[in-house]
This record gives sequence, C-alpha cells and structure tokens, in this order.
Amino acid sequence: MPNFQDAGFNSYVAVVEGLPVLTREEELELARCYQRGDVASGHRLVEAHLRSVVRMARRYGGYNIPISELVAEGNIGLLEAVKRFEPARELRFLTYARYWVRAYILAYVLKHWSIVDMGTTALQSKLFFRLKGEHSRLVSQLGDGHESIDGRLATKFGTSVEHVRASLQRLRRRDRSLDAPVANDSGSTLTHLDLLPSKQQNQEQAASEAQRASLVHEAIDNVWSDLDERERIIVNDRLLPDDEAKSLAALGRQIGLTRERVRQIEVGIKKKLRIELNNLTESVRAQQCLTRSWPNCEPATCACTAA
Repeated sequence: MPNFQDAGFNSYVAVVEGLPVLTREEELELARCYQRGDVASGHRLVEAHLRSVVRMARRYGGYNIPISELVAEGNIGLLEAVKRFEPARELRFLTYARYWVRAYILAYVLKHWSIVDMGTTALQSKLFFRLKGEHSRLVSQLGDGHESIDGRLATKFGTSVEHVRASLQRLRRRDRSLDAPVANDSGSTLTHLDLLPSKQQNQEQAASEAQRASLVHEAIDNVWSDLDERERIIVNDRLLPDDEAKSLAALGRQIGLTRERVRQIEVGIKKKLRIELNNLTESVRAQQCLTRSWPNCEPATCACTAA
C-alpha cells in the first residue's frame, strides 16, 4: 500500500527544489522591502530558502521523528529569521537564518524524544546531541565500563556525574507505547498495558473486605437493641457514614451533651462492637477451619479443629 504521507512530502520537496535561487543583492533588497511593510517580499525570501530547511532537517533523521515534521518546525524558524534579519549587516540571509532553523529543529527533537521533559537549555541540547558520540569515543579508548568515563564526560560538559548518567539512560531508552505487543510474534495479543498492575482490588481482597463489612453490620445488628437513643444517633452519624462523619461538637449540640461526653459514649459503643465482632470472627473462623477454607489454616495445629 502506498504511503500517501511520504508521497505528499516528496511532492513538496520537488516543488521547493525547483524554486529560484536568489543572489546576495536580491536577498538584501527583498529584506529591505519586507522591513518597509511589503509582505510579499518576505514570502519570496522564505520560499527561496525552503530547500535549505529540507537539507538541514535530513541531518536529524536518525531520531525516529518524521522528516516532514522536522521540516515544518524548521520552516517556523525560517519565518522567525525573516522577522529578525538585518539587511544593513549585508550578510547572506541563510548565514543568519541557519541559526533559527537549527534551533527550532533541535528544540522539536528534544521535546518529542520522550514524554519525560528533558529540557531545551543549551546544556541539555549539547548533552542530547553530543553525549552519545563522546561516550562512544571514550569507550573505544578506555574500554566499556571504565570507572573514569562518567567523570570525564561530566567535566567536558560542565555538569555532574549523576546528570550524565541520567541523560545516557534516557538516550538509550525510547518511550514505548503501552499498546505495543510484548512479543514480536504476530499471534500474541498481550500488550505492555496488560502487564501493568491493576489499581482495583483483586478478588481475594474484595471478598475479604466484603466479609469484614458483613461482620461489622451483623455486630451492629446484634448490639442495636441494647443501645439507647443517644447511642444509636452516634452510631448512625459517626460510625456508619460512608462520607464525612459528624463532628463530636455537632453531635453534642444535637443531643444536648458536651463534646467530651459524646466521645466517652462513642468509646463505649466501640468497645461493645469490638467484643461482638471478635465473637463473630471467631465463630466464622471455627466454621471455616472445619472446612479448611480459612486462609493459612493447618489442620494439624489449628486450635479450631482440635476443639
């Protein structure tokens, strides 16, 4: 199947390669006219140098970024150069524009190499584009894993050893799509996303929490008849709400007690519930031990089955 994106870019390259080349005098005259407000002269100056952007972008084709994207970014740099170019200095336009085109392309590569921000400072740019080459040179001279390599690199680039090591690690490892298959064989449907730990509870945890919640409600049901009206209000408004519980002060105002007295009653209720909950837990544990379904139950040593 033909790649229509590549076909479109190839057509663009063919067009810009056919645009007329300007002399120094023509460039300077167009720049002067643009400064006087003639936008068409600025367009002609840009169009005459689009081929140069393509050639500069191709130098950075080894970073797994489509050349068409690098060209588009370089063209933005070219437009910036037209705005800032000073014809009074009588330089060739490309001599000046090359800086802006390259700066925009390099910044784009840095930003899109990884979703982890690597920064676009001069130091980061130097590390990104020169660190691997310098590291390879030292490895060939000193041997792979030589202890002085990271220190020499840090000295050369004016940074710390830790920064050098972190930058090397990022350069060696590209981001990987979570939707990409784990195995290369076409029959596998397992992706990296499938290997991420789930934030949801597993079935064992869910069953354990459901059982615990059931025991708590059963314990409340068993002691409910022994609670007076004030204690029942405290249970409903302090111990059972799923959202934010009422404060002790608010409950005290509601039932005509001090905050401290409400706290004391709550402590007493919790003691009753704890005793009832322990009794229910032991009863369930004994029953499940008999069927050997209680976790970590060893029939030979379990007190429940021994009884």
